[in-house]
This record gives sequence, structure tokens and C-alpha cells, in this order.
Amino acid sequence: MIPGDADAAPPATAAPPSAAPPAAAAPPSAAPGSPLPARPRDPGATDPREPPRASRREAALIAASVTAGVALAVSYAFHPDRAGAPGMLAALGALYAVLAAATVMWLRRRGELRAALRPLSGDLARGAFVAAVLYGLAMAVQLALAPRGSPREAWLFRLYLQLGDPSADARVFVGAVVFVVAALEEIVWRGLVMRALEGPFGPVTAWLLSSALFAAAHVPTLFLLGDPLAGPNPLLVAAGLGCSIVWGRVVHRTGRLPPAIFAHAFFSWAIVSFPIWRPCRPGALAGITPRASRAPLRGRRSRRRRSARRRGRRASRRG
Repeated sequence: MIPGDADAAPPATAAPPSAAPPAAAAPPSAAPGSPLPARPRDPGATDPREPPRASRREAALIAASVTAGVALAVSYAFHPDRAGAPGMLAALGALYAVLAAATVMWLRRRGELRAALRPLSGDLARGAFVAAVLYGLAMAVQLALAPRGSPREAWLFRLYLQLGDPSADARVFVGAVVFVVAALEEIVWRGLVMRALEGPFGPVTAWLLSSALFAAAHVPTLFLLGDPLAGPNPLLVAAGLGCSIVWGRVVHRTGRLPPAIFAHAFFSWAIVSFPIWRPCRPGALAGITPRASRAPLRGRRSRRRRSARRRGRRASRRG
């Protein structure tokens, strides 16, 4: 016996097969030069490259604040006492300057400022083309809805009386101010209101809802620019709704604001600089105030009422 054999350990036996589950097979490696397979995306995850979506509460607060503020400014600007006065456009311009600055800050915080306001070649031509089409439609609607000599012509009379005499030399300055105010309007309504509503409501609903709110902000002009015979003046409300739908569509098609800004600014400038309605005599609106323009109509109606009452008394006496 070899010393130490007794102390030697018994030979090792094979271990029983373990019950551990087999390891998952490794995914097949992609062939050299082929693209890697796309990894499934978590539906709840957000792309860090995309700007954060506005919440429903934030979108509602932005839309309501802008609509209420613009409605108050419109009520002040289009009051009959401020017809043709510099304060009329100054009030709208001051409000939209503040709102446009807030829009720029909001877009910058979201990382969308450069993409939203980046101009490209052809933006000026696209905007001018859309403005020309809208101007032609405005002339067609004017001829169909308020032809010369009809009671509804008073709607156009009241609108241009508020802006000033369309045949006066000052219309060049007024047109320039309107151009700037319209550009600021587009930045606010399409750059702030519509983009904020896209988060909770989607692009289509935000487009239509922002257009409806733009028209609603001009509802005070229904009564401020109304006429005793023709009734409430729907021109600015209807034009605001229709044109806003077109400008919103332009933003959706291009993904940027400059084409719609040029379209809105050129259209508003053309309405003032090349009026779709003019008085029969140049300078006929000079020195006329909205309250004075209503006085002859009120007197005419009161005379008709008095003559009707006299005829009624005569008929009763004969009976």
C-alpha cells in the first residue's frame, strides 16, 4: 500500500444535470453592412427631440387669455368715438406687440423658435399669392353681399369710416401700420394659440378651433360697426373665420409661420391701400363721424313713424 492512499479523497463523480432553465438564445447578428433592426418603442415614452406638448390646462389658459384680451382691444379700437383716430390702431398694435413677444419667449423655451420663424426662399411669393386669392374672393363677396345701393353697403361704409377715408393721402401710413399689426396677429394666433391647442386636441382640431376663436375675438364689431337699417355688421367676423382657416392651412402645409405671416399682412394691407369699396365722391367720408352718419337715418325713421301714426289717426276718425 502506498502511504497516503487511505487519506486520498474518493474520485469525483459526475454532477447530476441541473434544473436551471436554458439561457435565451442570442439574437442573430446582422450581416455586415446591413442596418440594425429597429428596437420596439415604448408607447408611453416621449422623443426628447420633440418639443413638449402643452397640457389641456395650459392650452385652455393661453387660448382664453388671448381671445379675451383681443376682444377687449377690438372693443376699444372699433368704438365709434375712435373712428379714424390714431389710438384706434395703436391699441391693437400695442396689445399684439406684447403678445408677440410672449409668443417668441414661449417658442424659445420649447426649442421651436428657429424652426417656426425660419424664412426660406419663396415664402414671400407664396404669401403674396395667397393674399391675392383672398383679395379676389373679398371683392366677389362684396359684390354679392353688399352691392352699391343696397342697405348692406352701409356695412362697408362703417368699416372704412372706422379706418379713415379710403381716398385720403393718409391711407399709405394706415396701410403700413395695418401690415405690421397683421403680421403680429399671425405670430400670436398661429404661433401661440394654434400650437398650444395642438398638444391636447391634435392638429386638425387646433386649426379649426383657433380659427373660430380668432373670429370670436371680433364679435364686438357686429354691434360697434352695425347700422340701424342693415343690422349687425358681420364682415370682420366672417372674414376673420374664413381667412384664418386659410392661414392655418398654410402653416400646416409648410410647418412654418413666415408664409402665413406674409399672406395675412399683404391681404390686410391691400384691403386698406386698395379698398374694395369707395364712396361715390372722393373725400366724402372726410369730417363724418359714425354717430353723425347714423343721425340722418334715425331722423328718417322717426319721420316715417310719425307719418304712420298720423295716417292711423286719420283712418280711425273716418271709421
